[in-house]
Amino acid sequence: MDEVRADINTAAALRAQYAIETPKPTRRRQKKVVETTPDPVEEPLVDKTAALHLHSKKTERLQKRELKKSEKAAEVSASKFTLQDLPDEIVLNIIAFLEPSSTIRLSRTTSAIKAFVLENEDHIARRVLDIRYGTLFRCFPLPFSFDEVPLDARPALLSERRQEIMGIHRKAYYQHIPQYDPHVICTCMTCVFSWNNLCLIIDLNYWQKCLEKREPIPMIARGTTPDWNEKLLSRNAGIVRMAMQHKLMYACILEKHLATITSTILRSSRWKRKGDKKPKGPCLYNMLDSDVRAGSDIFLENAGQPSHEFLFHRDNYYGVEAYLPNRKWSSEGQRWYYYALPPVQHERDLEWVRQSTIRQARLDSQVLDNNASQANEQKHEKEQGQAKGQAYEQLQASETTPANLQDLK
Repeated sequence: MDEVRADINTAAALRAQYAIETPKPTRRRQKKVVETTPDPVEEPLVDKTAALHLHSKKTERLQKRELKKSEKAAEVSASKFTLQDLPDEIVLNIIAFLEPSSTIRLSRTTSAIKAFVLENEDHIARRVLDIRYGTLFRCFPLPFSFDEVPLDARPALLSERRQEIMGIHRKAYYQHIPQYDPHVICTCMTCVFSWNNLCLIIDLNYWQKCLEKREPIPMIARGTTPDWNEKLLSRNAGIVRMAMQHKLMYACILEKHLATITSTILRSSRWKRKGDKKPKGPCLYNMLDSDVRAGSDIFLENAGQPSHEFLFHRDNYYGVEAYLPNRKWSSEGQRWYYYALPPVQHERDLEWVRQSTIRQARLDSQVLDNNASQANEQKHEKEQGQAKGQAYEQLQASETTPANLQDLK
């Protein structure tokens, strides 16, 4: 075996020594030379591709379904009737029977309705006040703005003497009434009282949650002005100023006060004083549940307790049931008489301010004239006394007789 292996190795070595290498043939193709000839004219390319016509049954079913949907939507839109399709007179009559807060929410739905409400705001507000708040409108008139005051009465309202007289209303005497700006609202007594009453009922409505839960209203120490009260007063003043510009906001204030009156009357009828054995009588103004649901102040025309005193402090909120100033009950006529008619009383107060300013100017001129005349008389008397003194000295120097001196004196 070893010999055989040795022979094999020897033969392999000889083959490797005398082997001849031959190159392998390559299979590369030679490039053909193509002679190019120039094109005569290049024609523009035209896109002649067309959309493939679908013949799929699934596609046809989808197209039929979409067609049915579009036809159904067109039928619904044609049969649908919106509020804007009605005439303006009918729309105004519909909106007039809504509550003011509902009207404001309605104006926030679309821009077209908002523009319509803002354009006819005064008409809508007048209709709402006539239908729902005829009593509250006469109890809480709006103050007039300073721009509405005639030009001849403005100097009288802004005079220093007038501002000194009205200083008690501008000082922080009331902790729940914000101060007014004499350059923004009219400062006649009617407008000042109207400002105070509107700010009062807004503040009273704000604290109804505490009164309903029988929680005490936070009191303010005398001479202090906490931040929360300043923010509340500025909020109330901003609402009243907005109500002077937008009558719908004024109607919203009356709506809130009507809710305050009804909730207060119902609350006082539910609660009974400790030890009181008398049966419960009817509610104030004979208010019924139907009156509360109606959202109108018609029941306030019934006989009831008048509101003569102003709620000068928040402590008075606990005992008041219905704050309705500017009216009195006539036992003979069995009806309420209102004495705060805004245009008439406002004009009377302006005329009184004009006349009082004129009278005061006359008095001041008379005082100045009297002072001037008194000064002239005193000056003349002084000059006469000086002349007599000089003459007396001259006579004394010339040694006149005592008789002459006595005559001179």
